[in-house]
Amino acid sequence: MPGKFRIYSTDISATLNPDSASPVPTTLIIFDQDPVFSEYNPAGSAQDRGSVIRTLGGVVIQDFGVSVQDGLISFSDTAALNQATVTALQSAYETIDGQWYFTDGYECWKVQFSRNPKGFRAWRNILYAYNNYTIFSYEINLIVISKEI
Repeated sequence: MPGKFRIYSTDISATLNPDSASPVPTTLIIFDQDPVFSEYNPAGSAQDRGSVIRTLGGVVIQDFGVSVQDGLISFSDTAALNQATVTALQSAYETIDGQWYFTDGYECWKVQFSRNPKGFRAWRNILYAYNNYTIFSYEINLIVISKEI
């Protein structure tokens, strides 16, 4: 049974359930399962902006807060995707300047695949391949453009 993780095109409004959206998105990638056997950080690891400058008379503190655009959502899983899902994700990753919505079923972000670190990597699981099953492990890194929901 598929999980709640979805990557879909921005031609519709952000939603937590793009499967039942009307109109349907042009591109809808449904993960075969959520990343249950690895780490997933929905906080997006946003970075603090600012500095502390030591001077003769004390310190100067510059605090610019945290920016959601600094976030990077990373997740991966082992033996989790079939060939069709990998092909769809590879196509989305290869789209130049492509922006997508990503939802985990609880929150939704507008994202872009990262180029450094690589935004999408998939590799055939050898144990399953030995038994004539084609299933892939993967790693995804998404740059947060904005939090939508």
